[in-house]
Formats: sequence, structure tokens, C-alpha cells
Amino acid sequence: MTLASRLALAALLSTGALLLGCSGGSSGDHSHGEDAHSHSAAPRAAESAHGSRAATTEWSDRLEIFAEHPVMVAGQESAPWAVHVTRLDGYRPLTEGALTLRFRRPDGAAYVHSVEGPPEPGIFTPQPTIPETGTFRLFAVVEGPQAQDTVEVGDVTVYESTSAAPAPGGSSAEISYLKEQQWETAFGVAEVQKRSVQRSIEAPGTIEPFAGRHAKVSAPVSGLTPARANLNMPAPGDRVQEGQTLATLSPSGGEGSYADLKGRVQRLQREVRRAERLVEAEAIPQKRLVEARHDLTLARAALESMGGSDGQRASTSSGPSTTGAGFNYDLKAPISGRVQERHLAPGSRVEVGTVLYTIVDPSRVWLRLRVSAEHASAVSRATGAVFTVEGSDTAYEASRVVSTGASIDADTRTLPVRLEAPNPNGALKIGMMADARLLLDGSKPGITIPNEAIQTEDGQPVAYVQTGGEAFERRPLQLGPTDGQYTLVERGVQAGEHVVTTGAYQVYLASLNTSQIGHGHTH
Repeated sequence: MTLASRLALAALLSTGALLLGCSGGSSGDHSHGEDAHSHSAAPRAAESAHGSRAATTEWSDRLEIFAEHPVMVAGQESAPWAVHVTRLDGYRPLTEGALTLRFRRPDGAAYVHSVEGPPEPGIFTPQPTIPETGTFRLFAVVEGPQAQDTVEVGDVTVYESTSAAPAPGGSSAEISYLKEQQWETAFGVAEVQKRSVQRSIEAPGTIEPFAGRHAKVSAPVSGLTPARANLNMPAPGDRVQEGQTLATLSPSGGEGSYADLKGRVQRLQREVRRAERLVEAEAIPQKRLVEARHDLTLARAALESMGGSDGQRASTSSGPSTTGAGFNYDLKAPISGRVQERHLAPGSRVEVGTVLYTIVDPSRVWLRLRVSAEHASAVSRATGAVFTVEGSDTAYEASRVVSTGASIDADTRTLPVRLEAPNPNGALKIGMMADARLLLDGSKPGITIPNEAIQTEDGQPVAYVQTGGEAFERRPLQLGPTDGQYTLVERGVQAGEHVVTTGAYQVYLASLNTSQIGHGHTH
């Protein structure tokens, strides 16, 4: 068609909202070209009947467009459309912005109709006029603070009259679950895609401390914890550094106590130095010096067993001495980490050997799995694991196999496998129970769906497929291997379809026409 012909057609338009232009960006064309923003070469949802209106659904990476429209008659303003725009991030309706409908002719020219803001959340109601019959490619352009996107929706046919349009038809097998219901509840869908899935073995497990990153600090001596010296001792949850003072103890007196051994070492040190001088002056035999050195070695060993050292000057208490010897003992952190437990308070008495602190470095943990004996032969091919812990649906990864048991436990008939897992935010707590999948080397390609989309009904795995904006089908599935996040589907769904990942139970209730599900559009 020539430019003069296009201008003549534009003059016939009944509203100024529709302009005729070429898709290359001439007057009246939207600044977003569909060739630059289209998300698919062909729409994944064909035009289908929806009551007395036609309905078309299409997805982009960010939006779902579900357009219901009446029969389009050339030269007549249509009845209001219902274009439902859903933001896939959170699956919520678009509440502000502009919607532009571009009806592209086969020659590239396009009729354009724009409306500002949905009159109700998520639902735009344009009333476009197309002056000629034919089949047009529809593009929905969304612009606003919440989203900017162009979605190729599908074909729209314009007829000479209402009677020329084919009678609508529908599928009785479809489950109706309206957009207003989807928006008001937790809901989500995911696209069925082709990918490779790593083979795996299901196994329960436990979160354990990483070797060298878990320490119990015991009292090396009996004594008191002076209140003034221990006002700032670390509490559970506090981070401590290796070598940091955790508490100050005033050891109890008496034979064999810390103070007694400290004094004995100092006395023996003086005796050795005196014996060395006397031996040099030949005033005593060499045997006396050997015996003195031997006694000093034994006393030092006893003192070091309590964590003390004769090579450092003992600090003196800032308050009155409770031991009579004036010695205090500083309890040090053996590792850096967080205080998990503390079993002493300022002014309390402790006995030698009592566990006073538990310190954990939670940045890395161990995942200890118990693999069923029937899968023990496959454990040698393990490369890692994915798992969840009690009270959370978050998926975690264990990146490295640390060790594998050499024998099957006779009582549980399981093989222990230990893996290393990062824990930078500390969400994994020691002692948590875990449900895991031990990943094996080798993978299998095919059609996959997220595990959240798989439901079990009467012992049969099923998924609910969104065939249109408000239409769903229940599909029995034949499943293959899973890696804990995605599962291969050998029969039941096709690539490009969308399956319900959140809200499948609500769709199930809708399939039963129960009273729990509301009915009817509000628009």
C-alpha cells in the first residue's frame, strides 16, 4: 500500500487514538519497535474462545499479558477489552503505567491505540477501532514505573460484521481460575524448559560442625570468676577472635592447685639457678643440679597441663586476692568464631574440667548424609549435594565430598557420607536435620519442570498447566531423574508450556468447583 493510501485510511479513523504508520518508526509509531522487543518468534498461546470473547495469553521474561476481547468489526469501535497485565516478579497486577496496542498489518504498517493507567489493578480496558478487515499481529507495549516491556501477543482478526465471526468454542476439560483470584493469593508459574538434569540419590542428613571450627573451652583450674574482671565477658552470639580473653579466673589455693604449681615452678627456678652457681664453685655435686632440673621439668609440665606457663608473668588481680597467691588465669579463645554457649557468670565458682564456652566458626559446615545401602555402590560417583533444612524451603548446595564411610551401619543399613557446605550468613545451624539429594556425575538432557510444580494426587504425580490466562489443565506426569530442583518429565508436558509452581492447591480446589473458590469477574 502506498503512503497516500495509508494517509487516506488514517483519515477514516473514528478516534485520534488510532494512527496508521510503518513499523520502521514513522509518524504515529511507538518508540518501542516490536522487532527489537519481541520475546518470541511465534506466540505460545493461540487465540482461543473464552465465553463470548476471544482470549489470548502470552508471556515475556517480566510480564504475562492475558487479553480478552470481543469480536472486532471493521470501522466500529469495539466493546471494552480486558487486558490483564501481571508482573511475574511476585505475580502481582500492574497498577500504574500506560498500555499501547499495536495492530501490525502484513505490510508492516500498524494501527496504534493507547490508554493510560488501568481503571482497576491489572486490567486495562481499551476500545480500539480498526478500519479494515484482516488478520493483524498484536503487540502489547507496557510503559511505566513498574514495568517497561513489549510482548508479542498473537493474531487478532477483524471481520466485516459480527455474523461473519466464527462461533466461539471451548474445552470442557479446562479449569477456570480467575486472574483476580490469582492476584489475591500466593501464586506463580514457570516455563517448561529443556535442560540437563544431574542424577541424584535422596538421603536424610544432619548439619555438623566443620573440623577445626568448633571448640569447647574447659576450665583448666578450679576457682572463682572475679566480678569486676569479668563484666565484659563475651555472651552467646558474640564474635570472638583467636587468643581473645573469654574470662578471668582466680584459681583456688591448696596443694596441686594452679597457684600452688605456679609458686612451685618459681621456687624450683630459683633453686636451679642457685644449684648452677654452687656446682660451678664446686660447692655441691653435679647430681644435685640434675635433680633440681628434673623437679622443675615435672612442675612445668603440671602447670602447662592447666594452661599456664612459667615464661609469662602472671597478671595480678585488680581487686583483693581470693587465693592468697595473687595469681589470675586468663581463659583464651582457641579459635575465631561466634560464642554458641557460655556456662559461667561473673562471681561464680568453676571446677576444673567444666565446659565454660562453646565456640563455633559457622562460615563452613559439614553435611552428614545417611545413604541407603541399596545406593552405596553409586556413592563413589558423588560430586556434591543440594539440600533443604527443617523449617525452610531454601535450597543449599554442598560443594565438596569430604569423606565416605568404609562400611554399612548394621543398625540403620546406611552409609555415612560427609560433604562440605558454605554458610556465609549463618543460616545453617549445627544439629539441623536436612533433606538432601546426593548428586552423581553424569547428566541426562530432556524436558524439565521445577520440583515445586509436581503434585501428588492419589499416588500419581501431576502438574497443573496454564493453557491461558485463567485456564488450566491437570496433567498426569511420567517422571525421570531429578537433581532436587528440576525433574525430567518423560510424558505429560511440553517445552514452552507454563506450569503452576505456587498455588496449585487453589487450582485443584477450583477444579472441584468447591465453595472455597470465588466465582466471576469483577470487570
